[in-house]
Amino acid sequence: MRQFAKNIILLLCGVIILSGNLKAQFTISGEFRPRLEYRDGYSRLRDSSQTPYIDILGRNRLVFDYRSEKFMAKFSLQQAYVFGENNYASDTITRNTVNIFEGWFRYSFTKSFALKIGRTELIYDDGRLLGNSNWSPKGASHDVGLFQWEAAANGYKGDFGFAINNTAPATPFLTSYPLKNYKYMGYLYEQKKFFKDKLTVSVLAILDVFQKANTINSIKTIHRDTLYVTNTNHDTIGTTIVSTTTTTSATTSYPTQLYGRFTFGGTAGYTSKNLKIFAAGYYQAGQLSDGRTINAGFFGGYASYRVLKPITLLIGYESLSGNDYSNTASLKTKSTAFSTLYPTSHGFYGYMDMFSTQVTNGNSAGLTDLYARATVLFSEKTSFEATWRMFGLAKGYLPATVKKTGDLPYAAVKKNLGSEVDLMFVYKPFNNFEVNAAYCFFLPTSTMERLNGLNAGTSKWAQYAYIMLTYKPTFFNSDKH
Repeated sequence: MRQFAKNIILLLCGVIILSGNLKAQFTISGEFRPRLEYRDGYSRLRDSSQTPYIDILGRNRLVFDYRSEKFMAKFSLQQAYVFGENNYASDTITRNTVNIFEGWFRYSFTKSFALKIGRTELIYDDGRLLGNSNWSPKGASHDVGLFQWEAAANGYKGDFGFAINNTAPATPFLTSYPLKNYKYMGYLYEQKKFFKDKLTVSVLAILDVFQKANTINSIKTIHRDTLYVTNTNHDTIGTTIVSTTTTTSATTSYPTQLYGRFTFGGTAGYTSKNLKIFAAGYYQAGQLSDGRTINAGFFGGYASYRVLKPITLLIGYESLSGNDYSNTASLKTKSTAFSTLYPTSHGFYGYMDMFSTQVTNGNSAGLTDLYARATVLFSEKTSFEATWRMFGLAKGYLPATVKKTGDLPYAAVKKNLGSEVDLMFVYKPFNNFEVNAAYCFFLPTSTMERLNGLNAGTSKWAQYAYIMLTYKPTFFNSDKH
């Protein structure tokens, strides 16, 4: 470990020296982001058997950035933690909370064309399908290669990304990929701006490929042994057969049986003075990892207007298609539930994150979200935001447990899931320091209770509050030395 630390220090010293000689820029920065939370129904409704609690979680990052005429590179170490998850009086780490969040380099062949490769965040448009999941202490980054092109003078840029995932160490032949990641992924992103950057239009196409899940089969083996029966004088007086049943399991993997899911769509955003309009739509086809075909879609958008200098009002609506669980025959071969893939879900569907899993798993009754927001800027450093949301199902059926013969595997329900109110306060006393505090509550319906596995009328008041501090210091900047 000491030798590793010495090597890192020597490497950094070398980069600093080179940055001065080659007129490159090198910075060392950090991020400290602790968050105190009160969870009383956060992400899932609770009943009287569950107790609300307080926790402290967050992350620390150490980021190295290098930029020159041809090269860019970034290396980010991260500690994502929950207070108390590791032993306080021991060098032994119970849980591995330290990892490499980003590690990539970018080479510019020309001013308009470059290659970027390594572990990196992927953020496109509003982060609906590809985002960095920044609310989570762990965040989200991908191992990818990127070809990037840009014509800045014409307001145009694009990316082609690809990922080829396998387990380590590499073997001479194709082996099973048991991780929950996609096995292969490719995507194309194009963006163009019009009318002096007032209108921005983008197109995104994503193909993610999964290996068929392993199957586990139980094998019963019966062993029959002959035992001799003796009397008290140890004389053999007969025989008997004793059967012993042994159950073992055999796992079958399918490294060559792959299922591809294709998502295609785009966004359009228009900004003019006090008005901002944004719309997005996507279509999803292909197959799920269990072989079922997909026919799903998403559309949504919002409009905001600054009615006064400090006050902005916004209204929006979104709809994700879902499965009709009453059509049991079709569900065996087809899914009509849209998945938002690898998004930044927090904030899209309420700060209580009640639907973060539902929108990504591709196996739900869908979701609708009608929302309104008011934002007040008290000063350049202080703002307040109030958001109201009303959620609903796209289809009026939910899966049900079959307890006896004749029971249906689904139940008809009302589509209304309930409403959520989010109140958030942000204070930025310095450019690199922010205080973010919020109080949120959810008013569920009986359908929402059923969706959370509770009986009607048994859920308790659902609320969530937090205070989060974010400090991003710059430890070293070659431009200032």
